[in-house]
Amino acid sequence: MPMNKQSGLARASTGIFFFLALLLLLGVAAFSYRSVRDFEERAVWLQHTHTVIKVLEEANSTVRDAVSSSRGYALSGNEEYRASFDTWARQADALMRELHRLMADNVQQMRILEHTEELVTQRLTMARQLLEMDRPAAQQRVLEGKALSDQIRDGFNEMKGNENALLATRSHETAASADLTIIMVVSGSLVSIALLVLVYSKLRREMRRRVEAQQRAQAYSDEIEDLYNNAPCGYHTVDESDKKIIKINDTELKWLGYTRDQVVGRMTHTDLLAPASAERYLRELQPQFLLRREISGIDLNYRRADGSEFTALVNATAIPSRDNSRLISRTVIYDISDRKRAEEEIEALNADLKRQAQHLHSVNKELESFSYSVSHDLRAPLRAISGYAMILEEDYAAAIDEKGREQLQVIRRNVRKMDELINDLLKLAKSTTGELTLERFSMDDLVGQVIAGLRQENPAVEFEVPRLEGAVANRGLITQVWENLLSNAVKFSSKSERPVVRVSMQVGPEEYVYGVHDNGVGFDMRYAHKLFGTFQRLHRQEEYAGTGIGLALVQRIVIRHTGRVWAESKPKEGASFYFSLPRKGLAPSLNEPR
Repeated sequence: MPMNKQSGLARASTGIFFFLALLLLLGVAAFSYRSVRDFEERAVWLQHTHTVIKVLEEANSTVRDAVSSSRGYALSGNEEYRASFDTWARQADALMRELHRLMADNVQQMRILEHTEELVTQRLTMARQLLEMDRPAAQQRVLEGKALSDQIRDGFNEMKGNENALLATRSHETAASADLTIIMVVSGSLVSIALLVLVYSKLRREMRRRVEAQQRAQAYSDEIEDLYNNAPCGYHTVDESDKKIIKINDTELKWLGYTRDQVVGRMTHTDLLAPASAERYLRELQPQFLLRREISGIDLNYRRADGSEFTALVNATAIPSRDNSRLISRTVIYDISDRKRAEEEIEALNADLKRQAQHLHSVNKELESFSYSVSHDLRAPLRAISGYAMILEEDYAAAIDEKGREQLQVIRRNVRKMDELINDLLKLAKSTTGELTLERFSMDDLVGQVIAGLRQENPAVEFEVPRLEGAVANRGLITQVWENLLSNAVKFSSKSERPVVRVSMQVGPEEYVYGVHDNGVGFDMRYAHKLFGTFQRLHRQEEYAGTGIGLALVQRIVIRHTGRVWAESKPKEGASFYFSLPRKGLAPSLNEPR
């Protein structure tokens, strides 16, 4: 065969083989590429199924944690459980939304999810109701909802089982595809290397994400630890199997004056207590605590490292450890030393007030005796003086000249003045003694009756009275107040050309303010401090008659009703007197006789 023909056949065969090799390479490359793409798609679905299973487990666990937090709050009243419930409830809601997104392509799973979601909503609503109840009612209902919780767990387990079955199917198909791909990838090393590079890149990204997540988790853990150690109350945790403290926060260590190494694993709760409190804890509280697994609102004295003591309010709960092998108690203490000192001071003040009340009772008794003496012993001589003066004036009129009769009339006038003074003193004494009986009455009727009496003796005086709201007070004593203020206004405006007496009223949020205004002579406010003093007068007896006791009586009556009394005036421009009464009357304790 000629050489040219052989070389042509060789080139042709080479070309054919090259072409076949190229076709084979392209086929292998195409098949490998297609296999790799199919593998990636299957891997995505496998990852999707793993994600669904993980979210299902997290959702189930979160719902259980939310329910446990509500029960913990119902049993202990600890606000941390309430906050934990809100956190778990929000997280459960977010996880259910995530499940809707992940399982949107699976109709069967969506039906189960929607039913389970309704059950979760019902269970969280029941748990939230526990938070709103008072503790005794919540503790009675704390075990309710178990059947609903079982249904929720069954729903999650059913969805998880379906996902696991789907995962097994997809894993089997992926494994078969992977075997075929490996055979083809051996021929296509470049594709394999590219795939490894891609996988390596993805792994690097995932590692970076994991490191960032760990850093965030560590930061969150540090923040929680900081909150725990620097809380405004003391915390410590006890392993009830050996009674040793296994954890304690910095706040309690600072109060006690110990280091963490001195306490953790070395001391028990009773080691921290003062001897008397330790004995009481071991004898009474600890057995009760182990039985009920809860104590609250107990006052105990703690002993510091230097031997000094402080009082704390103690709350504690006990729960099993995660593996149920031990009983762990968590104790919260609040330093109430300041409150104790305040209570002791209050007790001392109460004792002092009791002594003063007894003294006041004795003074009132003496005042009652004095009033009796004034009413009987002093009036008898006055009646005798007045009677003998009248006998002299009537029976010995012929023997007594005009000057003598005038002297007898002076005696009788002074006797009447003395009798008025005695009457006013008795009124003043009675205003601060005896039982203060309160009632609601019409202030309009009372003031109208007082003014009617004044009009008969003073027809020239004009009275202006608006609508007056009633008050809760002692009607007799308030009648005396109005009589004194209105008669004073009439007296000091009597010399005016057109005497006018006006009554006013203001309604405040806590009190009624009544006023009596006249257009009389008025007074200088520099001497206002003398107005309500006993026997204090700003005008001469010759100008305006009186004993100087009326305003003092007004002030004592109003103050006894826990009100206020004051005056405003200018010389020759009239005067205004005000007094206030509480809208709701006195507190019950103030109504008792002293």
